[in-house]
This record gives sequence, C-alpha cells and structure tokens, in this order.
Amino acid sequence: MKKASIKDVARTADVSIATVSQILNNKGERFSQATRDRVFEARDAVGYVPNANARSLKKRDYTLIGVIVPTLKLPYFGAFVQSLRDDLPENVSLSIMSGEREAADEAVDRLVEAGASGIIIVSQLAEPETVAQTLKQRHIAMVVTENHANLKDADAVFSKDRMGGRLAAEHLIAQGHERVVLLGNQVFTDNLTYRAESFKETMLEAGVKVSEITTHNLSKQSGQAAAMAVSISKATAAFALNDDLAIGLISGLAKLNWRVPDDVSVVGFDDTEYAAFYQPGLTTVHQNVSLLAQTSLNFLMQRIENFQMARQDIAIDVDLIERASTRSLK
Repeated sequence: MKKASIKDVARTADVSIATVSQILNNKGERFSQATRDRVFEARDAVGYVPNANARSLKKRDYTLIGVIVPTLKLPYFGAFVQSLRDDLPENVSLSIMSGEREAADEAVDRLVEAGASGIIIVSQLAEPETVAQTLKQRHIAMVVTENHANLKDADAVFSKDRMGGRLAAEHLIAQGHERVVLLGNQVFTDNLTYRAESFKETMLEAGVKVSEITTHNLSKQSGQAAAMAVSISKATAAFALNDDLAIGLISGLAKLNWRVPDDVSVVGFDDTEYAAFYQPGLTTVHQNVSLLAQTSLNFLMQRIENFQMARQDIAIDVDLIERASTRSLK
C-alpha cells in the first residue's frame, strides 16, 4: 500500500501543503481552530506519519538541496547529477531523486518534508504551476531545466533545443538527404517537443518530408527495436532525439546488415561521453551538461540567499558535432 504523504493530507483537508506543514509542526497559530482541526482529522484519515529522519535533517548544520531527474539510467542525467556533486559548496548536501510527472511531483513533496532549501527540477512535472506556487509559499528555491522554461515562479536554465533540432536538419539537408526519419519517444516532454518540431519545420522548409517512428522510451533497447522500421522506410538518414536511441539504432541496423553511414546516416542529441568513442563515431548535437548543471546550481544558491531577487533565466547554445555516422549523398 502506498504510504500517505503530506500532499494527501493537504488534498483531504482542502488546504495547501504549506498550511499542513505549519500546523503539524506546531507553527499554525495564525490559522483558525477549525482549520487546525480539519488538518489533524485529515492526517488521521489518510494515515500520514511524518518522517522522523526528515525532521532530524532540518536541525543539522548544513543546507539541503535536491535534484529530480527522470532517470539515472541515461548517461546525460547521470552526467548532470555528477556535475552538481562536483560543484557543491561546503556545508551543502544534495539529495537525488528520480521520476516523471506524478512521481516527480511526489519527489518534490518528499524533499519539502525533508527540509530542502532549494530544488533543481530536470523532470517533467504533472502540475508545474501548483508545485511552483507551493515552493514559493514555503520560500523554497526552485530552478527548472529541460522542461517548464516559462514557469514564472521558478528560475530557468535550459539548452536551446529548437536550435539543436534545426542544426541536425540543416546538416542532413546539406548532405543531400531527402528521405529522413525522426526517432522519438512516445511521451514527449517539453525539450523533446522543441527538438522534434524544429527539426520537422526546418526539413519542411527545404521540401523534405519527415517520417516519424515512435519508440517505447529513449533507451538503447528502444533504438535497437526501431531498426526494422527504419530499414523498411528506406530512409537515407535518421535523427534520434537522444544519443542512446541513436546508438541503439546503429546496433540494430548492423544486425540487419545495414551499414552506418553507407546505407543510412544517423544523428543523435546530447553528445554524451561515449558518442565520440562508439564505432562509427556519432554525429550529434552537443549540450554543455556541465555548464547547465553549474548554472542551475548557481541560480539555486543565489535564490536561497536572496529569495526576493528578480527571476533569472538563461538559454545555452548547442553545437552540432560531425563525426563518422553521417555522410554526404552529393
């Protein structure tokens, strides 16, 4: 059975998470007796038990921050988290959580309960405005990256995903490719949507029609499973929305005796660490993951120090790195 959270108490009592937290921590004097009673009744009804370990964290002599990523199985997110770890100031502790949409929202709740002073959110949230308002009420700093770049109650750090999609398309157009497939996830987050839309728009402007192949997720296994569909399409080039898909696709095509780039060119996105070492070397859109992580951390710490400062946002350029997985047809 799923453990009840502070969010369940707030929903049952029809109050904010901040109100529940203050009342349950004996700081709710400003609320009416009726509101306090409703919160205690809701707590008992859902069976919520505050986390003793989380409460003890709040008393320790360091600042707790959190990061929420979709998964740690993909190299890009692992590199992002490692960059945060490498740049943590003294007396700052990092809690790492993973999940998408509802699971990401629940991860925010757990970090709030644990006493986090700020949260970097890489994942797609189910209710971004609600999460942002809740954190703002609690004076908990929030930085978003990858998704929700226009969220007004959060600082934002993101790559220029539209620029990346355009660069990938322009590269294949310049090489003379006219039959192209787009390899993408069945659930599009904001950043994936920007990449895909920009790629298709640029191709359309050049008179090139793009076929789309939907994958189960963004893993190498999904890329490999898509190889048959790519071969049937007779495409001369494929753009995968991340490097794992691209490398999985190359592996799957090899099993079908299709050679990259002789039979089909492949472009990825991210420029993860192994992209340069795979054979053939992967042509891909480079994201500066270290700079993204460092800037996110800087924005978060600045917000913790001065919660009333003006909202900050920055868009970081991407580059196309040409390697051996693409070739010209001209």
